[in-house]
Amino acid sequence: MRKVLFTILLWLITTNPLYAIDLDKADCKKQEDICSLMKTQSHFAILDKCPGAGPMLLECKKTSSAKLESLPEPEFVANEDGTITDTVNKLVWMKTGVNKKFSLKMADEHAINSEEAGVSGWRVPTLKELSSLLQNQKAQNARGKTSWIHPLFDDTGEYYYWTTTSCEDISEITDRYQKKTCQQGAAAGWLINFKAGAIIWHFVDSKKFYAWLVRDLE
Repeated sequence: MRKVLFTILLWLITTNPLYAIDLDKADCKKQEDICSLMKTQSHFAILDKCPGAGPMLLECKKTSSAKLESLPEPEFVANEDGTITDTVNKLVWMKTGVNKKFSLKMADEHAINSEEAGVSGWRVPTLKELSSLLQNQKAQNARGKTSWIHPLFDDTGEYYYWTTTSCEDISEITDRYQKKTCQQGAAAGWLINFKAGAIIWHFVDSKKFYAWLVRDLE
């Protein structure tokens, strides 16, 4: 029994991002330590600590061949309750994002517990869903400010908004600026900034970003 418990504990330590090795404790000559660091650290941080770790980083590269697909062209209709319906993709969006910082897990919990517009069933969107709010050119949004979001929406500021799409789901995207690659697997996720019209990735435990809620049209 003890042997089984020890095996389970060892598996958790080596596979769960919560148990990833600390940067200061990593052995720069060990492949497993370098791969473990990728769960919580950027490549720049790892190479700063371990300058010769480049080849090992390539060995533990985590990429997905999946490509970001687009939803069908949405048709948005503003509702009187502060929501906007996409009649094509059967989604209901809040008109504005949540003006509060979250980690991805915290954003998920907030969405689950929300009863915006008097209803439940809210969630954090996927990258494909949130991307459907992006426009091909800048326009004046509902707040009267210029951004890349559809004009019916009220983008409150220069914020990045979480999506539930991780770097394990999609490893490479190309926004209006450049191609971006994320090799951090499930430890990182994709976000959108409508003011800049940009998509980035960041570690999901970071508490610096915002949420824009959506639910399925019943």
